[in-house]
Amino acid sequence: MRPRSPSAGGRPAGRHAELAALVQAAEEARTGTARRVVVRGAAGTGKTSLLRALRRDPRLRGATVLDTVCEERHSQEEHGALRRLLPDAERLPSGGSGTWQAVADAIGRGPGVLVVDDAQWCDERSLRRLERLPREAEGLPLLIVLAWGAHGTGSARAALGTLVRQPGTRLVTLEALREAAVGEVVGRTFGTPPDPAFVRRCAALTGGNPLLLRHLLVRLRRRGTPPAGDAVGHADEGWHEARTAVVRAHLGRLPEERRRVLRAAAVLGWTGTPPPAAAADGHPATPERVGALAGVSAWQASEILGGYGDVPPIGEPESLRAIVLATTPPEELTDLRTRAARLLNDEGCPAHDVAAHLLFLPRLTEAWMLGVLRDAAEQARWSGAPAEAVPCLRLLLAHEREEHGRVRTGLELAAALVTTDPSAALDVLERLLHETADARLHALAAVQFGTTAVATGNPSAAFDVLSHARRTLGEASASDTGPADRELGRRAEAALLFAALHDRPASEALGTRVRDAAARAPDGAAGLLPRALLGAVEGTSARTVADLADRAVRAGETEVPDWMRVQAALVCYLADEPGMTLEMLGRALADSAGCVPRWALLAARSTVRHRLGDIPAATADARAALEGMRHPGQRTCSASPLAAWARVQLERFGPDAAKPVLDQVTERHLQYSVLDEPYYLTVRAQERLHRGDLEGALAHARACGRWLDDAGLTNPAWGPWRSLAVTALTGLGRTGEAAELADAGLEPARRWGTRHAVGLALLTAGIAATGDRRVALLEQAVHELSRTQARLDRARAHMLLGSALARRGDAEGAYRRLWDAYETARHCGSSALTAKTLGVLATAGGGARRTAGALARLSPTEWQVAGSAARGASNREIAETLFLGRRTVEMHLTSVYRKLGLAGRAGLPGALALRTVRPGPSTARPASPPASSPASPSSPSSLSVYRSPYQATT
Repeated sequence: MRPRSPSAGGRPAGRHAELAALVQAAEEARTGTARRVVVRGAAGTGKTSLLRALRRDPRLRGATVLDTVCEERHSQEEHGALRRLLPDAERLPSGGSGTWQAVADAIGRGPGVLVVDDAQWCDERSLRRLERLPREAEGLPLLIVLAWGAHGTGSARAALGTLVRQPGTRLVTLEALREAAVGEVVGRTFGTPPDPAFVRRCAALTGGNPLLLRHLLVRLRRRGTPPAGDAVGHADEGWHEARTAVVRAHLGRLPEERRRVLRAAAVLGWTGTPPPAAAADGHPATPERVGALAGVSAWQASEILGGYGDVPPIGEPESLRAIVLATTPPEELTDLRTRAARLLNDEGCPAHDVAAHLLFLPRLTEAWMLGVLRDAAEQARWSGAPAEAVPCLRLLLAHEREEHGRVRTGLELAAALVTTDPSAALDVLERLLHETADARLHALAAVQFGTTAVATGNPSAAFDVLSHARRTLGEASASDTGPADRELGRRAEAALLFAALHDRPASEALGTRVRDAAARAPDGAAGLLPRALLGAVEGTSARTVADLADRAVRAGETEVPDWMRVQAALVCYLADEPGMTLEMLGRALADSAGCVPRWALLAARSTVRHRLGDIPAATADARAALEGMRHPGQRTCSASPLAAWARVQLERFGPDAAKPVLDQVTERHLQYSVLDEPYYLTVRAQERLHRGDLEGALAHARACGRWLDDAGLTNPAWGPWRSLAVTALTGLGRTGEAAELADAGLEPARRWGTRHAVGLALLTAGIAATGDRRVALLEQAVHELSRTQARLDRARAHMLLGSALARRGDAEGAYRRLWDAYETARHCGSSALTAKTLGVLATAGGGARRTAGALARLSPTEWQVAGSAARGASNREIAETLFLGRRTVEMHLTSVYRKLGLAGRAGLPGALALRTVRPGPSTARPASPPASSPASPSSPSSLSVYRSPYQATT
């Protein structure tokens, strides 16, 4: 069968009820009572097809049908529609009455039908006469049909609205086609029954609009696409072409004035929002601006734009704007954008609205345009959206001719690119380095190149460029050392140190580089940071170096970049000044234009929170750091997120959870920072200790110590390798070697002077000692660590002291220390340390206690599940928090009930609070702890650090 057009076949598909309503009105008119029907529908819904079907309907045989189609150009012709409608236009009376006589003469004795299509463009006088005609033509068998685009913009729109509300007017509304009607049209077009899936897709694409459906089907038929289920994808391919064709055809029929208004509105950003609302929201496409750009009045612009609900449905309004812009000649479009930018600028609109037009111009011809682009870039930077500044800065850089302006713009562009495309930022900076002859400007570009190169994983290139820039700057500033030169020298030296901390081949010379930088550092604020880092390397005085670092970042305040804050924060962290550290690194983390990767800061914040004993928060940061590093857009990787995640897994679930994470670390992960390797070795040694692999733990701990010695980092605060090595040696029975190693760390710790470093050194010495000396050293360690915020280290010290007291026979003292360790570890969220403390507690006090012994048999995962359930969490909440299945949670709870001898969940709070644990009969009974478990300790939201320091493991 030969395929036919969708309009073929007589009655339009899906319009049987509407056609029947029109025919019924015609039959009623045969009785001598004039009828009036208004057919209303959006463009493309089939009004014209319905009127054509009415004229061909056999039930109208014998009737005289007079019809006309109104166009916009006819809307101002007086009586134009009636003159075109009636055959003897010259006899049409000029007054307001007598029209019925002309109509009666036209239709003769038989019934008549007057049809006016696109009545929204009908002239108002014709419409008023057609409104009165049913009353004047009483007894005349006449049907008047007006087809009205529901949102038309003609001058007769108000008259049509009044006419629809008149008594005796019948309204027929054309809705979108239903799926069955769409299937009928598809079948007519292809001449074969269509597949239901194909029909559903066509209906979804076109929204049931007959005009769009016809264009889509005609194009698919021309391509030879059958209406089969496996051709659904081809319907999507033809949809964009069909939609574009409809809108192009619509635009091509418009008068030039309307086309100018649409083009002006599209350039100003109009997307279908009514202009008054757009003006209220501050949108640039107001009627006044559109009219000024198109050369019409604001009222005309509002009228034209307000009618675009009648445009065929084309999806998002932005599609109409895109097609209007695509059909505008390039020369006209450039002129419109230039005039639009000038108009908005003269009216004081925001710079980003003006810049949106300047970005499309092939060249900037006026000086004010450059100022607008710079203002727009500055606004984007301060609003926390540096990526929005990139196109403005690129265009500015292309038009800058003066060297200072080029360097300034290039540095701003690189800073905006560094968070989204670091490689592009490096390309911009490299071009600046090659094109800039001035030594000071070259040094500025070198500093930014160096820090950006470090962020992209190329610290060697950064070190070379910065070294050359420092030499060049020194030669240029030999005779002039003003404040600007000193500040630039300060930045260059700080950037060199930043590169040195990341340059893996420079690990052996790290201490030497820091000493050289401190020796070259000038007096005053410019030399504060190098001297602070030197003190941290040599371990001279923690209080002094913390003060130097704090003054270094406060000297420049808001101008200090994130990488300098990170170095200062490292010093403060080593100096055990958490408040200063949090302030500095919180600002670095909040710097949207910073070059230090966010995942590196999150990994470091996890480390800090781990030391403070906030395991849940440390876990959240470590997870976010790992996800950020693995994001597809990242080009660098590091061992620090993996090590941070492994450490919290070790604390929560034990070595079996930490080992697979650490096994993922490769040589590539250790290349990002020279401090990644000692951090990784520390966590690996801790994992081996928890597993009971003492030889493996000792090997990794000694490797960390050798690395620090080779790098010249003599300060004991850089790593806890001594504590790990002494613990392993003691377990291997090599007590003499352990004692010698532990004693060697006491003097450096006391020289550094922080309570945390001294407490860990005493703790390490206590592990290696025996008898009363062991107890004395551990008591001193507890005293020092109790005055720090390192709660996990404090809990370990309490546990070791309690164990030593138990072996000496002091059951009461042992119980008190072990209870403190248990409570601290439980509140911190360390399941591994809690379980270990319970194991020691079960054997303390002269004999095992039933509940403590049972709790000691819980695995770390069982302890976490039981603790969450005791605090009131549901099984679903526990599963989501611990990343377990609900059946797994139920299995762990069943095991906990069995081990603790409980009937159900209600007994968990009392059992986990150890209410049944008591010291022996000969000892005093301490106060019973509260049954409820307090919430995890709060930690400052801006906790962050650049490198990952250590954790004491005993």
